[in-house]
Amino acid sequence: MAVTMDSKPWYRQFWPWFLIVLPGTVVVAGLSTVVIAVRHADNLVVDEYYKEGLAINRKLSLDRHAAEQGITARLAMGGSRIMVQLPLGLDRYPSELQLLLQHPTDREQDLRLVLANQGAGHYTQTLAAPLSGRWYITLKSFTGDTAEAQDWRLKGEINLNKTAQLELSSRSL
Repeated sequence: MAVTMDSKPWYRQFWPWFLIVLPGTVVVAGLSTVVIAVRHADNLVVDEYYKEGLAINRKLSLDRHAAEQGITARLAMGGSRIMVQLPLGLDRYPSELQLLLQHPTDREQDLRLVLANQGAGHYTQTLAAPLSGRWYITLKSFTGDTAEAQDWRLKGEINLNKTAQLELSSRSL
């Protein structure tokens, strides 16, 4: 019985390369995962939790103030124009309203707008391009002074593929 020796060098053999490629692929995939995780990290932990808690309480007081005053707003979006109508008979109409449009999945698309008072509680703003899809809406009074007791906030959600109008009302807390 004669033993035959393969005369090819190791780097021309199939099995060494097969055994090198498998762990090599795992190493490349692992490094890719680390790079993705570092570049797109979710910052869920807040360093200054006490200040964050105070800010949450401040936001809740804005909701309570809107509920106490019974503030409602009608939002209409036609094309690239946004219109907000506050009810008649309010004691004081803010000079401006802040409107935050938050996209549910892409933070890059979020919009923060300032709507100017056109008189009698009617506020408007024009966008660069029309919007579509689902959005979270936050409408906040903006007095521009230190009278924080007058500020309020309304929240809602709209799907612009189904409707272009939304009635925002305060919820009792």
